[in-house]
Amino acid sequence: MQNKDIELFLELVKTRNISKAADNLFISQSVISTRLKSLEEELGYELFHRARGIREIELTRPGREFVSVATRMHNLYAEAELLRLQTRYSLSIAAPESVYYDFLELLMQRIFRNNPELRLSVMMKDSSEVYDLMEKGQIDFGFASYESSHSNIKHDPVFSQDECLVFGSDAPAEDRISPADLDPEKEIRLTGGNFSNVAQWRDVWFAGQDRCRVMVNSPHMIVKFLGETGSWAILPLATARMLSELYGIRICELTDAPESRKIYLLRHIGANKGSDDAARIFEEELSSFFGERKK
Repeated sequence: MQNKDIELFLELVKTRNISKAADNLFISQSVISTRLKSLEEELGYELFHRARGIREIELTRPGREFVSVATRMHNLYAEAELLRLQTRYSLSIAAPESVYYDFLELLMQRIFRNNPELRLSVMMKDSSEVYDLMEKGQIDFGFASYESSHSNIKHDPVFSQDECLVFGSDAPAEDRISPADLDPEKEIRLTGGNFSNVAQWRDVWFAGQDRCRVMVNSPHMIVKFLGETGSWAILPLATARMLSELYGIRICELTDAPESRKIYLLRHIGANKGSDDAARIFEEELSSFFGERKK
């Protein structure tokens, strides 16, 4: 099973459209279909329901379960690639998925455009995994949603993430909603990261009512569950906006929202001198990027 096939599958999960996936991957629709069929034959089960004349494709039940497996495999391929790209002008970064959608994607595009000599590697990892990679010296920079006591890792707060409420696209059009109007049993809970701010908010409003039926570890997995009437989720605002553009989910303001989540920049105190040039480029671009955001 090749990484290009995993990337193809994940792109189809994101777009749910063969034509869009083909455009994004710069390949033809026929190549998409052939490689997808080959992947399904290798796995021994269908990943998507496909019907002639239907533009949007749907994941099968095994396909939904394969999403998290494919994501882990993709990350493992990325880690293996890291070992190959250990040069003076290589830069490896790991961050939670919400951080990637909040700003890191734009920052990486900027660095890539402004510094043609630099090789970039970016991985989406939970905050705890980011700390582990930093501890092992396998990444140059990381982002995490909490401080840690690691003595050899420097962590500095760089920005905050606001949280918001999301519903399915057919939910009633209300601009502001009180937590008191939410059914805790209808929550689609995002796991796989440090969401202590949301946990504290949940304790205030739903103490003793923890009846959440669905928990997922990726924002993309939330979308289909939001189709049930009354279902809702709490997400970082930038992630919610990304999902809204892709799937049409609706974003609402909470009258009493969770506290903003602090995001920390991580750097290994004993970083190799060989990475100083790449580190300098990253830090300068990061400073400039946030400086422009504040204007």
